[in-house]
Amino acid sequence: MNYLDKVKEKEAEFSALYSRMDKDRDLLNLVKYVMKDAGEKNAVPDIVNVTLNIPGRFANDVTAILGTAKEQVIVETEDKNLDTAYIEDFQRAAFASANARLRRQGLWDLNPWFDFHSSVRGGCAARCIFQIVDGVLVAEIAPWDIRYFTYGVGVEGLGWGAFKTTKTKDDVESQTWAKEIEFAISGKEAEVLDVWDTEHNEVWVAGKQVFEQEHSFGFCPVVIQRVTLGSMLADKDSLAHQGESIFFLIREAVPELERLVSIMQTLNLKAVKGPKGWASKEGQTATPPDYEEVMASGSMTAQDIGGGVSDINFGDAQRSAQLAYSIMSEAIREATAAAFDLGVIESPPASGVRAMVAGESREQLLSPRLGTKAMMNQGLADMFTAQVIQIGKTQGVSSVELGTPGHKRTFQVSKLGGAYETHYKYIIKSAAVDAGRASLAAAYGNLIPDRAKRVEILQREDPDGDERQLRWEEAEQISPAIRINRIIRDLLEMAERGDKHAEFEAELLSAEMGVNLKQMLAGEVMQQPKPERTQEPKQVLSLFGGGGAARRPRTIPEEEE
Repeated sequence: MNYLDKVKEKEAEFSALYSRMDKDRDLLNLVKYVMKDAGEKNAVPDIVNVTLNIPGRFANDVTAILGTAKEQVIVETEDKNLDTAYIEDFQRAAFASANARLRRQGLWDLNPWFDFHSSVRGGCAARCIFQIVDGVLVAEIAPWDIRYFTYGVGVEGLGWGAFKTTKTKDDVESQTWAKEIEFAISGKEAEVLDVWDTEHNEVWVAGKQVFEQEHSFGFCPVVIQRVTLGSMLADKDSLAHQGESIFFLIREAVPELERLVSIMQTLNLKAVKGPKGWASKEGQTATPPDYEEVMASGSMTAQDIGGGVSDINFGDAQRSAQLAYSIMSEAIREATAAAFDLGVIESPPASGVRAMVAGESREQLLSPRLGTKAMMNQGLADMFTAQVIQIGKTQGVSSVELGTPGHKRTFQVSKLGGAYETHYKYIIKSAAVDAGRASLAAAYGNLIPDRAKRVEILQREDPDGDERQLRWEEAEQISPAIRINRIIRDLLEMAERGDKHAEFEAELLSAEMGVNLKQMLAGEVMQQPKPERTQEPKQVLSLFGGGGAARRPRTIPEEEE
């Protein structure tokens, strides 16, 4: 069986999953809602169809917040001789090179792509090829839309992966493989299937294999990661519910809410210009007058005694529709994220507890997406590092250059090997949530250690680094000599940048510090300055509400006792 047949089999297997993704795509694009009958087959005529912007707004808010996450690259090892910072810098430069290549092609950077696709599709995929071309390392990471991605899993991981897209004639013929074999297509566009497995690559165009090449990576150079949200059951149909998007709790609710709103708008229109009846002696054979003439403001119409215009009762469904609307709106609100939950400060200020609850709600929504991006980048980093090390061994390349123009750096391939593990971490900061955590930390007072506050409550990115920085600042509060020495260094740096007075002021401080040192060496002990009083932590938000920080109990003056 060739890969074209394998892809067709997998497409049939993934059909329910693809159908789900198509529904989510329509929600995102705010495809116009059209009310259909109970069987969802025929459109209901004469309806004011209303399309709500809830899904589009929700997706925009989520992806925007995901884009603000701060990235941490951490290489961990037990080998004390391994330069982990060097490897971290290599990975950052490699991703920078790959992103620069994507931008030159008019495509999106990797992280925004991962944020968007993990939110809307429920997963991400990318092909990673680092190779030497004309003596230069080309860093190529091509993100793939998993809606058009099929794959097979082997014992050791991904056995093969294939990406099917429709490309224009120019796009096809501009590919490296097409130039190599001088390939051309006759039409304006063609369906292209790019297949990679653990040994080789195949390209199919319009259902025919047109190119094939081997590779020596020893693994399939494709990374796929699904969002860890949805079904993890072994049911036959569970695939359609794996790697869920942000719409999975409102996918069916939004069309029903649009149905309700459409019904209400249709009723509102009928209330303004509803159906009428015309009673006359001729009965059904009578020709009724023109609607606009009878219903025009200030019009006068002659009619038979006992006849004339009458209302036709079409039912009053507005009360029940409004009740259903309120119920469904609340259900959708609970399944998405309010503005405050995404970090927007409300007025009046919320309590510290409310801010922390909002933070937890936001993390439940965003954490699976951030985790997907982290795993994608970790997998890609492991993959391109292995490829570069292999290039060093097989092609005798001792160093590679990576980075963007003006920030390129040369890396020694020999320093990239070793036993280590790479972790990517993404953290989103919110002023509202941080304010709530700061209020809780202040409320604990001296009941728990400061480090516990930084780790467990404030959730600082680098609590040990915070501790070192605090000790560094405390040193100059205790010792005037340390403070003067640091000021002198800063003044000398300012002098190097061209400040005319900084060097003279540095000399004055140096002379003053020399006098103080002579006095200390002569045994003239000066009175040690008292450390500056550290700023006491305050509750930014009242822990349980009330519009401000908790007040201290009022003390009774002595004369009032």
